Amino acid sequence: MTFLNPAMLFGLLAVSLPVAIHLLSKPRLKRVRWAATKFLLASVQKNRRRVQVEDLLLLILRSLLVVLLVLIFARPALLTDAGPQLGGLAAPAVIILDDSMSMGQSDGVKTRFEQAKAMADDLLDHLEPGSSSALYLVTYHVKAVIPKPTQDMSILRRSIDQAPLTDGGSDLYPGIKMAVDLLKGLPGTHREIFVLTDSQTAAWRELGKIRDLVDLNKKDIAFHFLSVGDHGEDNLAVSGLQVAGTTAAVNQPLRCAITVSNWGRSAVQNVPVKLVADDNPPQDEGMIDRIEPGTSKIITLVARFRDPGHHSLTASIPGDRLPADNQRATALLVLDQINALVVEGTANPDFAARDGFFLSHALVPVSPDQAAQYYVKVATVPTDELENSTIAQNQVIFLSNVAQLTPRGAQNLRDYVNHGGALVVFPGPTTDVNYYNSDPNFSVLLPATLGRAQGPPDAQKFLGWQSKGYEHPIVTLWNKPESGTLGGIRVTKYFPLTPKPAAGGTASPAQAAQVVVKYADGEPAVAEQSVGKGKVILFSSTATTAWTTLPIHPAFVPLLIRIISYVTSAPSGGLDLSPGQPFASAVDSEYAGQKLSVLRPGEKKLRIVGTIESGEQSAFLRYADTDLAGPYRLFIGDDTKPAAVFAVQSDPDESNLAQEPKSDLEPLLNPTATPDNAQPNASDQAQGSHRKVPGQELWFPLALAALLLALIETGLAHRFSQSK
Repeated sequence: MTFLNPAMLFGLLAVSLPVAIHLLSKPRLKRVRWAATKFLLASVQKNRRRVQVEDLLLLILRSLLVVLLVLIFARPALLTDAGPQLGGLAAPAVIILDDSMSMGQSDGVKTRFEQAKAMADDLLDHLEPGSSSALYLVTYHVKAVIPKPTQDMSILRRSIDQAPLTDGGSDLYPGIKMAVDLLKGLPGTHREIFVLTDSQTAAWRELGKIRDLVDLNKKDIAFHFLSVGDHGEDNLAVSGLQVAGTTAAVNQPLRCAITVSNWGRSAVQNVPVKLVADDNPPQDEGMIDRIEPGTSKIITLVARFRDPGHHSLTASIPGDRLPADNQRATALLVLDQINALVVEGTANPDFAARDGFFLSHALVPVSPDQAAQYYVKVATVPTDELENSTIAQNQVIFLSNVAQLTPRGAQNLRDYVNHGGALVVFPGPTTDVNYYNSDPNFSVLLPATLGRAQGPPDAQKFLGWQSKGYEHPIVTLWNKPESGTLGGIRVTKYFPLTPKPAAGGTASPAQAAQVVVKYADGEPAVAEQSVGKGKVILFSSTATTAWTTLPIHPAFVPLLIRIISYVTSAPSGGLDLSPGQPFASAVDSEYAGQKLSVLRPGEKKLRIVGTIESGEQSAFLRYADTDLAGPYRLFIGDDTKPAAVFAVQSDPDESNLAQEPKSDLEPLLNPTATPDNAQPNASDQAQGSHRKVPGQELWFPLALAALLLALIETGLAHRFSQSK
């Protein structure tokens, strides 16, 4: 047996306290001669021995109680076999320390990570003289703190002591694989790998590969898997934060969907949730009445921003023993306004019959006297307007019933999309299918090829949109019954769409097309894809009532709002990163060479982290130290307004603290094979000598014993104090 906190053993000196109290409280008798005493002498002599026994028993119980309390705080642990001593030969080793977010779970005294570091430090005490060790910190990524085994134990201890806890996800396999590759290239008759982890289920996501790796190398390398922490602690976490289909614009309500997950074994009630913009007081608060075990609940809160630019939102719940997942942040670019350009293919003198009539009204769904304050500004223009370079000033361009584009207009539109612009295409009666499918500049933008316009099957008067099972982010709102359905949209004529696969090329790289929504028969009704830095959405029917009821359906306005939000948002992963993922952003070339400062999550003071890098046409700010979850703010020079804001979000799986069943890990925790080239000496074989490392802690049974002892002492003290 060993102690993980041996300094607390000095508390055993407190055992003298009950003895001192007993001696000091012992009554001092004064001898008084009294003739009648001789009649009481017999009774006193009879009870004296009983009283002395009772006092001695209580003294022993109280002393034992002090001893148990000291031992609990000293954290005794059983010594387990860490592998054969193998003749006492020095061995190169690798210590793999899990520093993922779940290791931040506290037992009220220490976190799992602190326990693992103490265990790693104790391992160094048990290495044979002359042994060497490397040190890896492992999450999704492997950080080789000491990449090759060293015999300098002071460096190893200092590195273990200074190892930081991160908010990264768990995956032990890459670290074990790297350690195996390292040790296989080193000489020696014996090599060892020590893996210290909380054995969270997520850490063993590649358990099959780990088993194969151990089986393949167990003849040459001894593997030791050491676990810390209790099994499956309860935990409540903010596991999701998403802007709910609205655009981030100045003074506009921004609806945010916040997901809270209960990873415990019992239901929780009345969970308060707060939404904070930047570092300001909470903008909105709400209460989740009840979350069943193993389930999640979503609450919608609203925020507003007064200033355009880079901002962050943070959702939080009350703290618990795993503080890292009690809040979740997202970053966003708040726009002053959104300029939308509606390009009409025909010029109809009847305003109500024009190609852009329904679009221009649905994009600004407010009364005329409020339109000036609305964040979407719409301009309706003819096709030849696309020949002007000023189209780049618009965040989104709509084409309605456009037959063809001029070569210059098509090239401008292609450049616009490649540089981050958004294009939404509604074909119509004048659409030239051959042009849409073959023009070298325009066709490459479209997510699908168009077939000839046709009506519904002969047996049907119209074709309806799907009524359920929406998967694309634009239309998932209608999975909720209270939001209505898109199934009521009817189409009498449409262009069949054939989605395209991903396309390469440096000028216009395009991802594979996605179907946004389908017709009831499964055909694509709307398709979407990313092209360059921009997005393109293609409808199969018109933006007027000529062929479809979409423009007069109640879902038309919210559908356009969600489309604008989707196409004007930052590229996926651009502002919300995973722990350890570097951030980069282009800035004006005039900033090249200026200092770059960062305000990290939870910090109040800026730290200088480098300078702005210069490029051929622009400058770049880069930041890579993103191990902690939360909002990061980057500043250039002495500016007080951040040049960029991004958020690091932890893996929701890390909040599930359940450990992998020991039955699945049994072959790893209790290996039977030893390296074939190991040669234990005779004395070790005779004595069964094994290297010992800390194993299961004994504080829980000691705590039960202390509680039982306290109850017994209390009961006996009460009984002995009664008059006899």
